Amino acid sequence: MGPSQVVVLLDTNTLLLIAKGLIAPSMIFEAINSSYRLATTGRIVEELKTLCTSGRGRLIKRRACYALELLNKLGVKVIDIESPIDADDSLVEASLVLKSSGHRVYVATSDKSLRRRLRSIGVPTIYLRRSSGRLEADWVDNL
Repeated sequence: MGPSQVVVLLDTNTLLLIAKGLIAPSMIFEAINSSYRLATTGRIVEELKTLCTSGRGRLIKRRACYALELLNKLGVKVIDIESPIDADDSLVEASLVLKSSGHRVYVATSDKSLRRRLRSIGVPTIYLRRSSGRLEADWVDNL
């Protein structure tokens, strides 16, 4: 990924929503009005693999397995972050690493506590607004 490229990091729930058909990659472009590169972390991939093999409910398992397939189909770059214990920490760490290397970074997540954490360190988020069924970017003033 070249410097100053826009990178959109995807969390587990966002990947599941893409697998479910509620989010299309074109919706990300509409939300940020910029070309972008999709990425996620190894921890997110691990979470999807766990859901795929031992998730509760057949539907969740199927979506998680499909989300894993979509990683390749959509050309999602997987970033390995060693230190964080959980998936949310890995997204925070990856966003800081990418930001420090000159990338413009968004994290696609509907997790409110993660969105607050990211906002506190200057990373904007993209989330699904359920009322309209559209993706919305928040806190873009600082890009």
